[in-house]
Amino acid sequence: MRARRALLYMPGDDLRKIRKATTLDVDCVCLDMEDGVALSRKDEARVTIPSALRELDFGRAERLTRINPFGSGMEADDLEAALEGRPDGVVIPKVESGDAIRWTADRIAAAERTQGWPAGHIVIIILVETALGIVNLREIASADPRLQAIIFGAEDLAGDIGAIRTPAAWEVFYGRSAVVTHAAAFGLQAIDMVYIDYKDTDGL
Repeated sequence: MRARRALLYMPGDDLRKIRKATTLDVDCVCLDMEDGVALSRKDEARVTIPSALRELDFGRAERLTRINPFGSGMEADDLEAALEGRPDGVVIPKVESGDAIRWTADRIAAAERTQGWPAGHIVIIILVETALGIVNLREIASADPRLQAIIFGAEDLAGDIGAIRTPAAWEVFYGRSAVVTHAAAFGLQAIDMVYIDYKDTDGL
């Protein structure tokens, strides 16, 4: 399993920023179709991302693509576009049950068979960032062998439970701990919440 010490999100509709990401020597670069892309720019991201995956040299970085959530109505078009570029992995946000993982895994497997790619080569990473996702972690963590890592989404979880985010993060302590515990129990990586205070590099 790859080291995933830093996962850098890049808006999937901005080729200039994606090119910049290829120079930064991070473990993972995630080309985003979800929060990082305005609704009016989703189609642009679906064109830019597969092109970037095919044409740019990301060096040692894992090449990930984040689709929109399962049930959003955008996930099928997102995944189809992502798979055109043969990413190393697909990131699914706001996962609340194993259904999202199994749906994605089935479509990845079909693409691997159709294209003659090695079976199981494209992995799945998920974000758990809602109350329902936290209470369903046992089912989620065991949903499919492609699943390698769970990212804890503190900001969205706080909003979902009506909490106010604080630097100490005690308001999301239970969810954060639950992700670590379930990841350890099922042999997955636990990836911590996004760091958003860009001016405080010492804190990072």
